[in-house]
Amino acid sequence: MASPGLRAIRWQDQTLDDILKGVVEDKAWIPGPLWWAWHYTKTFDEHWLYKRLEGPYAPFPRLPYFPWLFSQMLTKTILFIPKSHEMMVSWAVVAYGVWMCQNFPRSRVLLQSQKLEKACELVKGTEPPGYARTLWERQPRWLRNHFPLADRLENLPADRMVWANGSAMQGVGKGADQVRTYHPTLVIFDEMAFIEEAEASFSAVLPVAKQIICVSTAGPPGCFFNEVCSRE
Repeated sequence: MASPGLRAIRWQDQTLDDILKGVVEDKAWIPGPLWWAWHYTKTFDEHWLYKRLEGPYAPFPRLPYFPWLFSQMLTKTILFIPKSHEMMVSWAVVAYGVWMCQNFPRSRVLLQSQKLEKACELVKGTEPPGYARTLWERQPRWLRNHFPLADRLENLPADRMVWANGSAMQGVGKGADQVRTYHPTLVIFDEMAFIEEAEASFSAVLPVAKQIICVSTAGPPGCFFNEVCSRE
């Protein structure tokens, strides 16, 4: 089943290459999320001095597993992604969420992490800038103008990015009550294996969310994330 933001687009008629590059819909080209990430935005690396890079912003990495990962995000309604550190998976799923917000008006992306502070780091953040903020800011000016925010960036809270088209990405902390009142298009659980009440949060959004993506490094034995992944 295609992801919620793409229901109006006939993805089943496209090759994988077409899906990743994008499609023409109503005479307008909608770039695929990986194509957009590779060609039109950048990431932020706070360890750039230690790594002896030229600056903190770098092109979205061309990692060999990204085409597979993005194709899964485009075609699965529920996705569990085990990861290790330095794989850039959190950047990838946030990029997918930003792409959805920009291209499909009135999309709501909810991002839950163990702590609200960590969720903020993945959305707007403060210093260093959050993932979603960086991806929006580092687009060319013409794309920022094409996908404007609903308010000045400095006026938005650290846990939220809101676009003029009615889309929003919001970060929340642990707890099923933090997600229960929303009816999101996409829910992202980051480091799910370490989120208290993860199973309860998942159950709360399952009936209402159009798509759920769960990401984590390996957690303690018996945690919900590990149990689900071990069954796959």
